[in-house]
Amino acid sequence: MTEQHQTETTPWWRQFFDDDYAAFGLAAIDAERTRRTADFIIEALDLQPGQTVFDQCCGIGRLSMPLAERGIRVIGVDLIESYVAAARHRAQEDNLSCEFHQGDAHEFIAPEPCDAAINWYTSFGYDEDDAVNIRVLRCAFESLKPGGRLALDYYCTPAILAGFRPHVIVRPDAKALDDLIVIHENDLDFERGMIHSLWTAIYADGRRIAKPVQTRLYLPHEIIALLKRCGFVDTALCGDIDGSAFARDSRRCIATARRPS
Repeated sequence: MTEQHQTETTPWWRQFFDDDYAAFGLAAIDAERTRRTADFIIEALDLQPGQTVFDQCCGIGRLSMPLAERGIRVIGVDLIESYVAAARHRAQEDNLSCEFHQGDAHEFIAPEPCDAAINWYTSFGYDEDDAVNIRVLRCAFESLKPGGRLALDYYCTPAILAGFRPHVIVRPDAKALDDLIVIHENDLDFERGMIHSLWTAIYADGRRIAKPVQTRLYLPHEIIALLKRCGFVDTALCGDIDGSAFARDSRRCIATARRPS
């Protein structure tokens, strides 16, 4: 049984996201929740058919597609070339109004001003340095028209701290990866404000591939402060896609904000 570890020569997120993660971490997400998420985004951002959304860190287009099916034009960006190719292929097959770009969310600004922007599924906060993380928010800000709105989906840090589990074993429901087991080994770094994880994927053929993951432990008020530093106004929080008020045990931490008119 072999074990493969990644090197530390590049940021972890450049090596973590691969086609296997897309199969068990993106494509396998419940279709009903994806539909309800798209409904929430449209309502929270007051989107109308014909308007344009910037899907920052769009992955394989999991949310871009249902938004486009509702008449929203989507401009997406993702770092991983194969994810962008998959999103383009599906959009072309379904004749959806989407365009996808390969690029780094820390640097990429939409090629035209958009009515709204989304950053979903904890695609933010990957570095311990606020100056690095805030670049993602600034790119979202610069991608918006005056008055355009942002929705940022992040995990609920209070709930993670309250229910912290150092070891988690997951058996993903991924059609292309039968019998896959993923072990999460988690550690809290309070000095740096980070949660460190080692994800070890154990495949049916005996392969073991271990990859590190690390994310900032931003509390809700810290996310709001970063948004305001970028120039956003009218910030607000909710606890999930049902629009519930944010609480310490919320499922998610969803922040909305607006670029001033």
